[in-house]
Amino acid sequence: MLEEFLLLLESEKEMVMDVLKPHLHEKVFKHLLGGFFDETQKRFIAFAFMPIKKSMFYEYDYLFGLSNSGHSAIYFSPETEEKTRKYLDQGTFQHKSVEELILEGIYKSLSVTYIGEFDFGEWNILTSCCFSDNKDKNKILQSKVSRAKSAIKDHFFNNGTFQETSENYVELISYVHTRDKTLPVILPVELKPFIGHSNLVAMVRTENKSKINLSFQDYIKKAVYNPLIINLKTNYPTKYQTTWGLYGDDCNFLTPSHRQFCLMIFIATDNRKKKSLQFYLYNLKEDKLYNWTYFELHPYKEIPDFELIVQLFSPISQLNDINYLIEPKSNFDDNDFWNNFVFKKTNGEYVYLTEVKFT
Repeated sequence: MLEEFLLLLESEKEMVMDVLKPHLHEKVFKHLLGGFFDETQKRFIAFAFMPIKKSMFYEYDYLFGLSNSGHSAIYFSPETEEKTRKYLDQGTFQHKSVEELILEGIYKSLSVTYIGEFDFGEWNILTSCCFSDNKDKNKILQSKVSRAKSAIKDHFFNNGTFQETSENYVELISYVHTRDKTLPVILPVELKPFIGHSNLVAMVRTENKSKINLSFQDYIKKAVYNPLIINLKTNYPTKYQTTWGLYGDDCNFLTPSHRQFCLMIFIATDNRKKKSLQFYLYNLKEDKLYNWTYFELHPYKEIPDFELIVQLFSPISQLNDINYLIEPKSNFDDNDFWNNFVFKKTNGEYVYLTEVKFT
């Protein structure tokens, strides 16, 4: 089977390289072994193989983000697993870091798998790194197909990675819920935009979305939210003794995918220890900050929580899940809510938005 696998990797190597070249650093690209497409030519599998040099951990970290993302490992020597452990007191141990495993020469090679699918007008590519205690390239490649029970292409393309997103999630959760089949299977909000698309596309695009949303939120917190809180506490000290968001955040965001504006939600405590929900909208296109006044603000006896927010928002929006507020993989693309309950205008003036100005 190894010989067949090697021939398959060579069969469409040039075509796969044309797809991958814009996505890979040249230092990785030169180690590309080859790859192949499925019958639609919209999905591919490709592999790279690199012998490990002890002194180059930081380069590997830069190329593959080893410090921030996971990796797998395959060991051919029975002694290797013991070498990966660092013993502590009373016989307990922890596994050595990637850096330690490379510097100590335990990791001797790195194979990288690229799985891609063309969707949303571009190639969505999932990268996975696998270290080994062996430098034999063919031995590593043999391990990729050792469990194949069908044709090699079927082995790679007929799996959960390429399965439709909702079907894959239902199967996964159904497996987890083996003891209680009555538990409902609810698709996470971050996966809903990818119903009808593959699990691979969902994984790649939600991860990218998460990175962008986290950067966006970090910018808004520093450029808009923090100055807002300082001004509120300075100008209205009795109303804004303390402020915080739900679930340990400074504030919570409702943000559409285009990120041209965002709604900031937080809790304020006044000098009498009474708490209220606060809503402010920042419009990036206008570079203006507004107080969103659709809801009448009043103090609550208990600390406001997500159930209260759902109670407030459900009559006017599709907000029915906490992840819209706390999960960076999610965006809130409820156009009816934004158009009719936030940006509604009468005679050219906003109905529910009041511009915030501090003198």
